[in-house]
Parts: sequence; structure tokens; C-alpha cells
Amino acid sequence: MAKRHPALIPVAREHHECLILAQRLMRGARVPDGDWPRDPVQQAAMLAEFFKRHLRQHFAIEEALVFPAACSAGSEAGALVLQLLDEHRDMESRVEQLAANPQVMATELAAFGELLNAHIRLEDRQLFPLMEAGMSADALLELQRRIESHYGDGQGLVRF
Repeated sequence: MAKRHPALIPVAREHHECLILAQRLMRGARVPDGDWPRDPVQQAAMLAEFFKRHLRQHFAIEEALVFPAACSAGSEAGALVLQLLDEHRDMESRVEQLAANPQVMATELAAFGELLNAHIRLEDRQLFPLMEAGMSADALLELQRRIESHYGDGQGLVRF
């Protein structure tokens, strides 16, 4: 992970945990991990639980705090925010569909993992650097204060 402004560290830490999930989904039954089921239906259930317990809250924090702040970093950041919001809605819809499908296919889970992976990489590699370069020091400190008030200890919440 690149050196991040402290305002973005809690969100970036959660991204690491989401990347683990994305890799597991993309690898499916080939994951050499005793904690990851081989059955796609069980994998979809784990995804739904992860979404319910962690990812939904992560998206909410991004949408309430990070994305509005990012829009102040310029038009390129604003355009990325619109794309990222669309991806949030797409992932929410896909999780519901996957969890409700008793015939879920490994390819559908892998596609979700690819989307999640690309989404996180877009935030980490493009949006966050634009924010760090385009926002004032005061605006970044205010964002940091607001994010830390949501996380309490500023460490992030998701652990997979």
C-alpha cells in the first residue's frame, strides 16, 4: 500500500481485507485455505455475510464522507466518484442475487471478485492520490477527523 494521508488510512486498511475476499472469490475452490469453502453456494453465503457485516458499512462511510470530499479535489476525482457509486450499487445488487440463488455458479462469484478487486484498485491507485494532491491540508484534516469519529480508534473495522 502506498503511503497514505492519515485521513484515508482507515478506509485503505479495510480495502486490504476486501482484496483478500476478492482473491478468494476469483480463485473459488482453488483457494488453499481451510477457512474458505469449496462449494459456491457456501462461498456466496460468506460473501453475503461479509457484505452485511462489513462492506455495507464501508460503502456508507465512503459515500457519506470520502466521496463528497473527493469531489472537492477536481473534476477527474468527481468523475471517478460517479463511477465508484455506480459500482457500489452494482455490487449491492449482485450480492443480493448471488445470496438468493441456490444454483450460484463459481463464474458469477469470480466476476464479483474481479469487480471488487478493480473497484478497490481504482480507489487506491487513482482516487486517493487525486484527493491527496487536490485537497487542501485543512480539508484533509477535517476528513480525517470525520472518518476517525466513525471508526473510533481510526484503525478501520473490517477484518476478514
